[in-house]
Amino acid sequence: MAGHVSLALLSRRIRTQRRLNHWLTFSFPDRRAPKRSKRPTTPRSPFAEDTNSDASNGVLNLTLEKKPFKNTKYTTPKKTKNLKQILTLEKAQEFDLHVPTYQNIECPPSIRPQKKYCDITGLSASYTDPKSGLRYHNSEIYQFVRTLGVPSIQAYLSSRNAAVVLK
Repeated sequence: MAGHVSLALLSRRIRTQRRLNHWLTFSFPDRRAPKRSKRPTTPRSPFAEDTNSDASNGVLNLTLEKKPFKNTKYTTPKKTKNLKQILTLEKAQEFDLHVPTYQNIECPPSIRPQKKYCDITGLSASYTDPKSGLRYHNSEIYQFVRTLGVPSIQAYLSSRNAAVVLK
């Protein structure tokens, strides 16, 4: 049985030959194996099925293989819930009183100072007019504040609940 080749050895040799042909085809493009057919080739779609493909000849052509970009059946799992969903889940469940939830969270007042905003523009206010008490962002706004009358200043102050009677 020395001349008899096992089926496993034969299939291993065929796979090795196909890998070698594939490597030679893509590593040395100028040394490609000659085509068996003499008819002219036309460019084809990579997704078109070929009845007389090169795979049957032993050469693997990657342009004819189907390569789906994404798995169409894959769906991403939802990882986050919005506040409304969290609140409805908390209402449905019964928690102990010592377990903190969004419904019963209480926190102390902040240690940081409250941010101050310009009464005219709404930008962050670094300055305060000593005469009127209006907060302003920069010198251009300050010049505008200086031109305001008493009723306008009172209206701006009342919008931030700091109404002061000016004399």
